[in-house]
Amino acid sequence: MIARKKLQCSVFEDEERARKYSKESGKWMEGMAREFIAAAHEWGISRGRILDVGTGPGVLAIAFARNMPEVEVVGLDLSEVVLAVAEENAQKNGVSSRVSFERGDAQDMPFDSVFDLVISSNTLHLVENPVNMFNEIQRVLKPGGKFFMSDFRRSFLGLLTAHIRASYSLGEVSALLAQSDLEDWQIKDSFLWLKILSAV
Repeated sequence: MIARKKLQCSVFEDEERARKYSKESGKWMEGMAREFIAAAHEWGISRGRILDVGTGPGVLAIAFARNMPEVEVVGLDLSEVVLAVAEENAQKNGVSSRVSFERGDAQDMPFDSVFDLVISSNTLHLVENPVNMFNEIQRVLKPGGKFFMSDFRRSFLGLLTAHIRASYSLGEVSALLAQSDLEDWQIKDSFLWLKILSAV
């Protein structure tokens, strides 16, 4: 199997690159957003507060606000540059009254037990300490809250782009989750993606 290689990613420190990523990711993230929203509906979540960890340009957060009119969504990201792009995207989509964006670290979130659903896409492989991230997700969820994450799956087939190389294998994610405070989790994997679901 290909060894994991930590990613040095500065895409969101440059406004031009952040805007380009926003435009390009919007195309393929919409399909993923539909899957996340379907999971929320299956869990009976149609209102309440949702946290998008590693929101980037806000594609998932905005999709939830557009498709679920009774939710309030918070997007969290470390990059002020990409958060400015996310705010513009929310305004363009007419959901800025129900989506807010905050600067913060996935490993030290500024919230306590306030979210009905935590979502995250393509962030796990960027985090320094994934166990801390999982523990923080557990902490910010309300009792009975749900968690859905999707990230790249490092494959033995030789897909060597930097993000794939920085991602985790199924076994590695299982071991990280086992070390975390999250309970009742499951992992679904496919050729390119690992999807993590949990209930608190």
